[in-house]
Amino acid sequence: MTDHSALDALVDGIRERDDAAFADLHRLLANDLYSFACSLVRDRRFAEDAVQQAFLELVRAAPTLRGDGRSMRSWLFRSVRFTCLDEIRRQGRRPEYPTETMPDTPDPGAETPDLGLDPSLERAWGDLDDRERALLFLKHVVGLSGAEVAASLRMSRPAAYAATRRAERHLESLLGNVESDGRSASSPLRGNEDSE
Repeated sequence: MTDHSALDALVDGIRERDDAAFADLHRLLANDLYSFACSLVRDRRFAEDAVQQAFLELVRAAPTLRGDGRSMRSWLFRSVRFTCLDEIRRQGRRPEYPTETMPDTPDPGAETPDLGLDPSLERAWGDLDDRERALLFLKHVVGLSGAEVAASLRMSRPAAYAATRRAERHLESLLGNVESDGRSASSPLRGNEDSE
């Protein structure tokens, strides 16, 4: 998780479009933003593009940026999410059958990244919808608080908390709560209760 004071220290430089501030911000957040994009679109090349797009949008919006470092981080996650959702929608409009303009074979550069997950968790993760993945990733992987998750996804805090709990329960139901020997499995999400 990113140090809030480090982000707060960069806000003025970002507003002034200082190259060093952007470089520091990129160093602090690019990996988390990239992982977040991969969790949504599962395409490394597009995930890199989504992160670049978010930083380009931040450069344009920098003079009007409001709030502190947490707000700026939420803004970047929101930007990445919207870019990924646009790609998901675009992919959904592609024809199902090959045409003269669409190759028969998948793009080798668009392989699913190995997120280092247990195969059962990887399958369950793929069965979640994009909103559930976004909620769980921001809370449990990036480590954002409930308020920060809500800000990143432009939801009220109660709505974000309720949606996160539903997503956690959905993931747990997909994984099942029993290990192969019949004992109750511990949830991969337990122990990280919402901290405001």
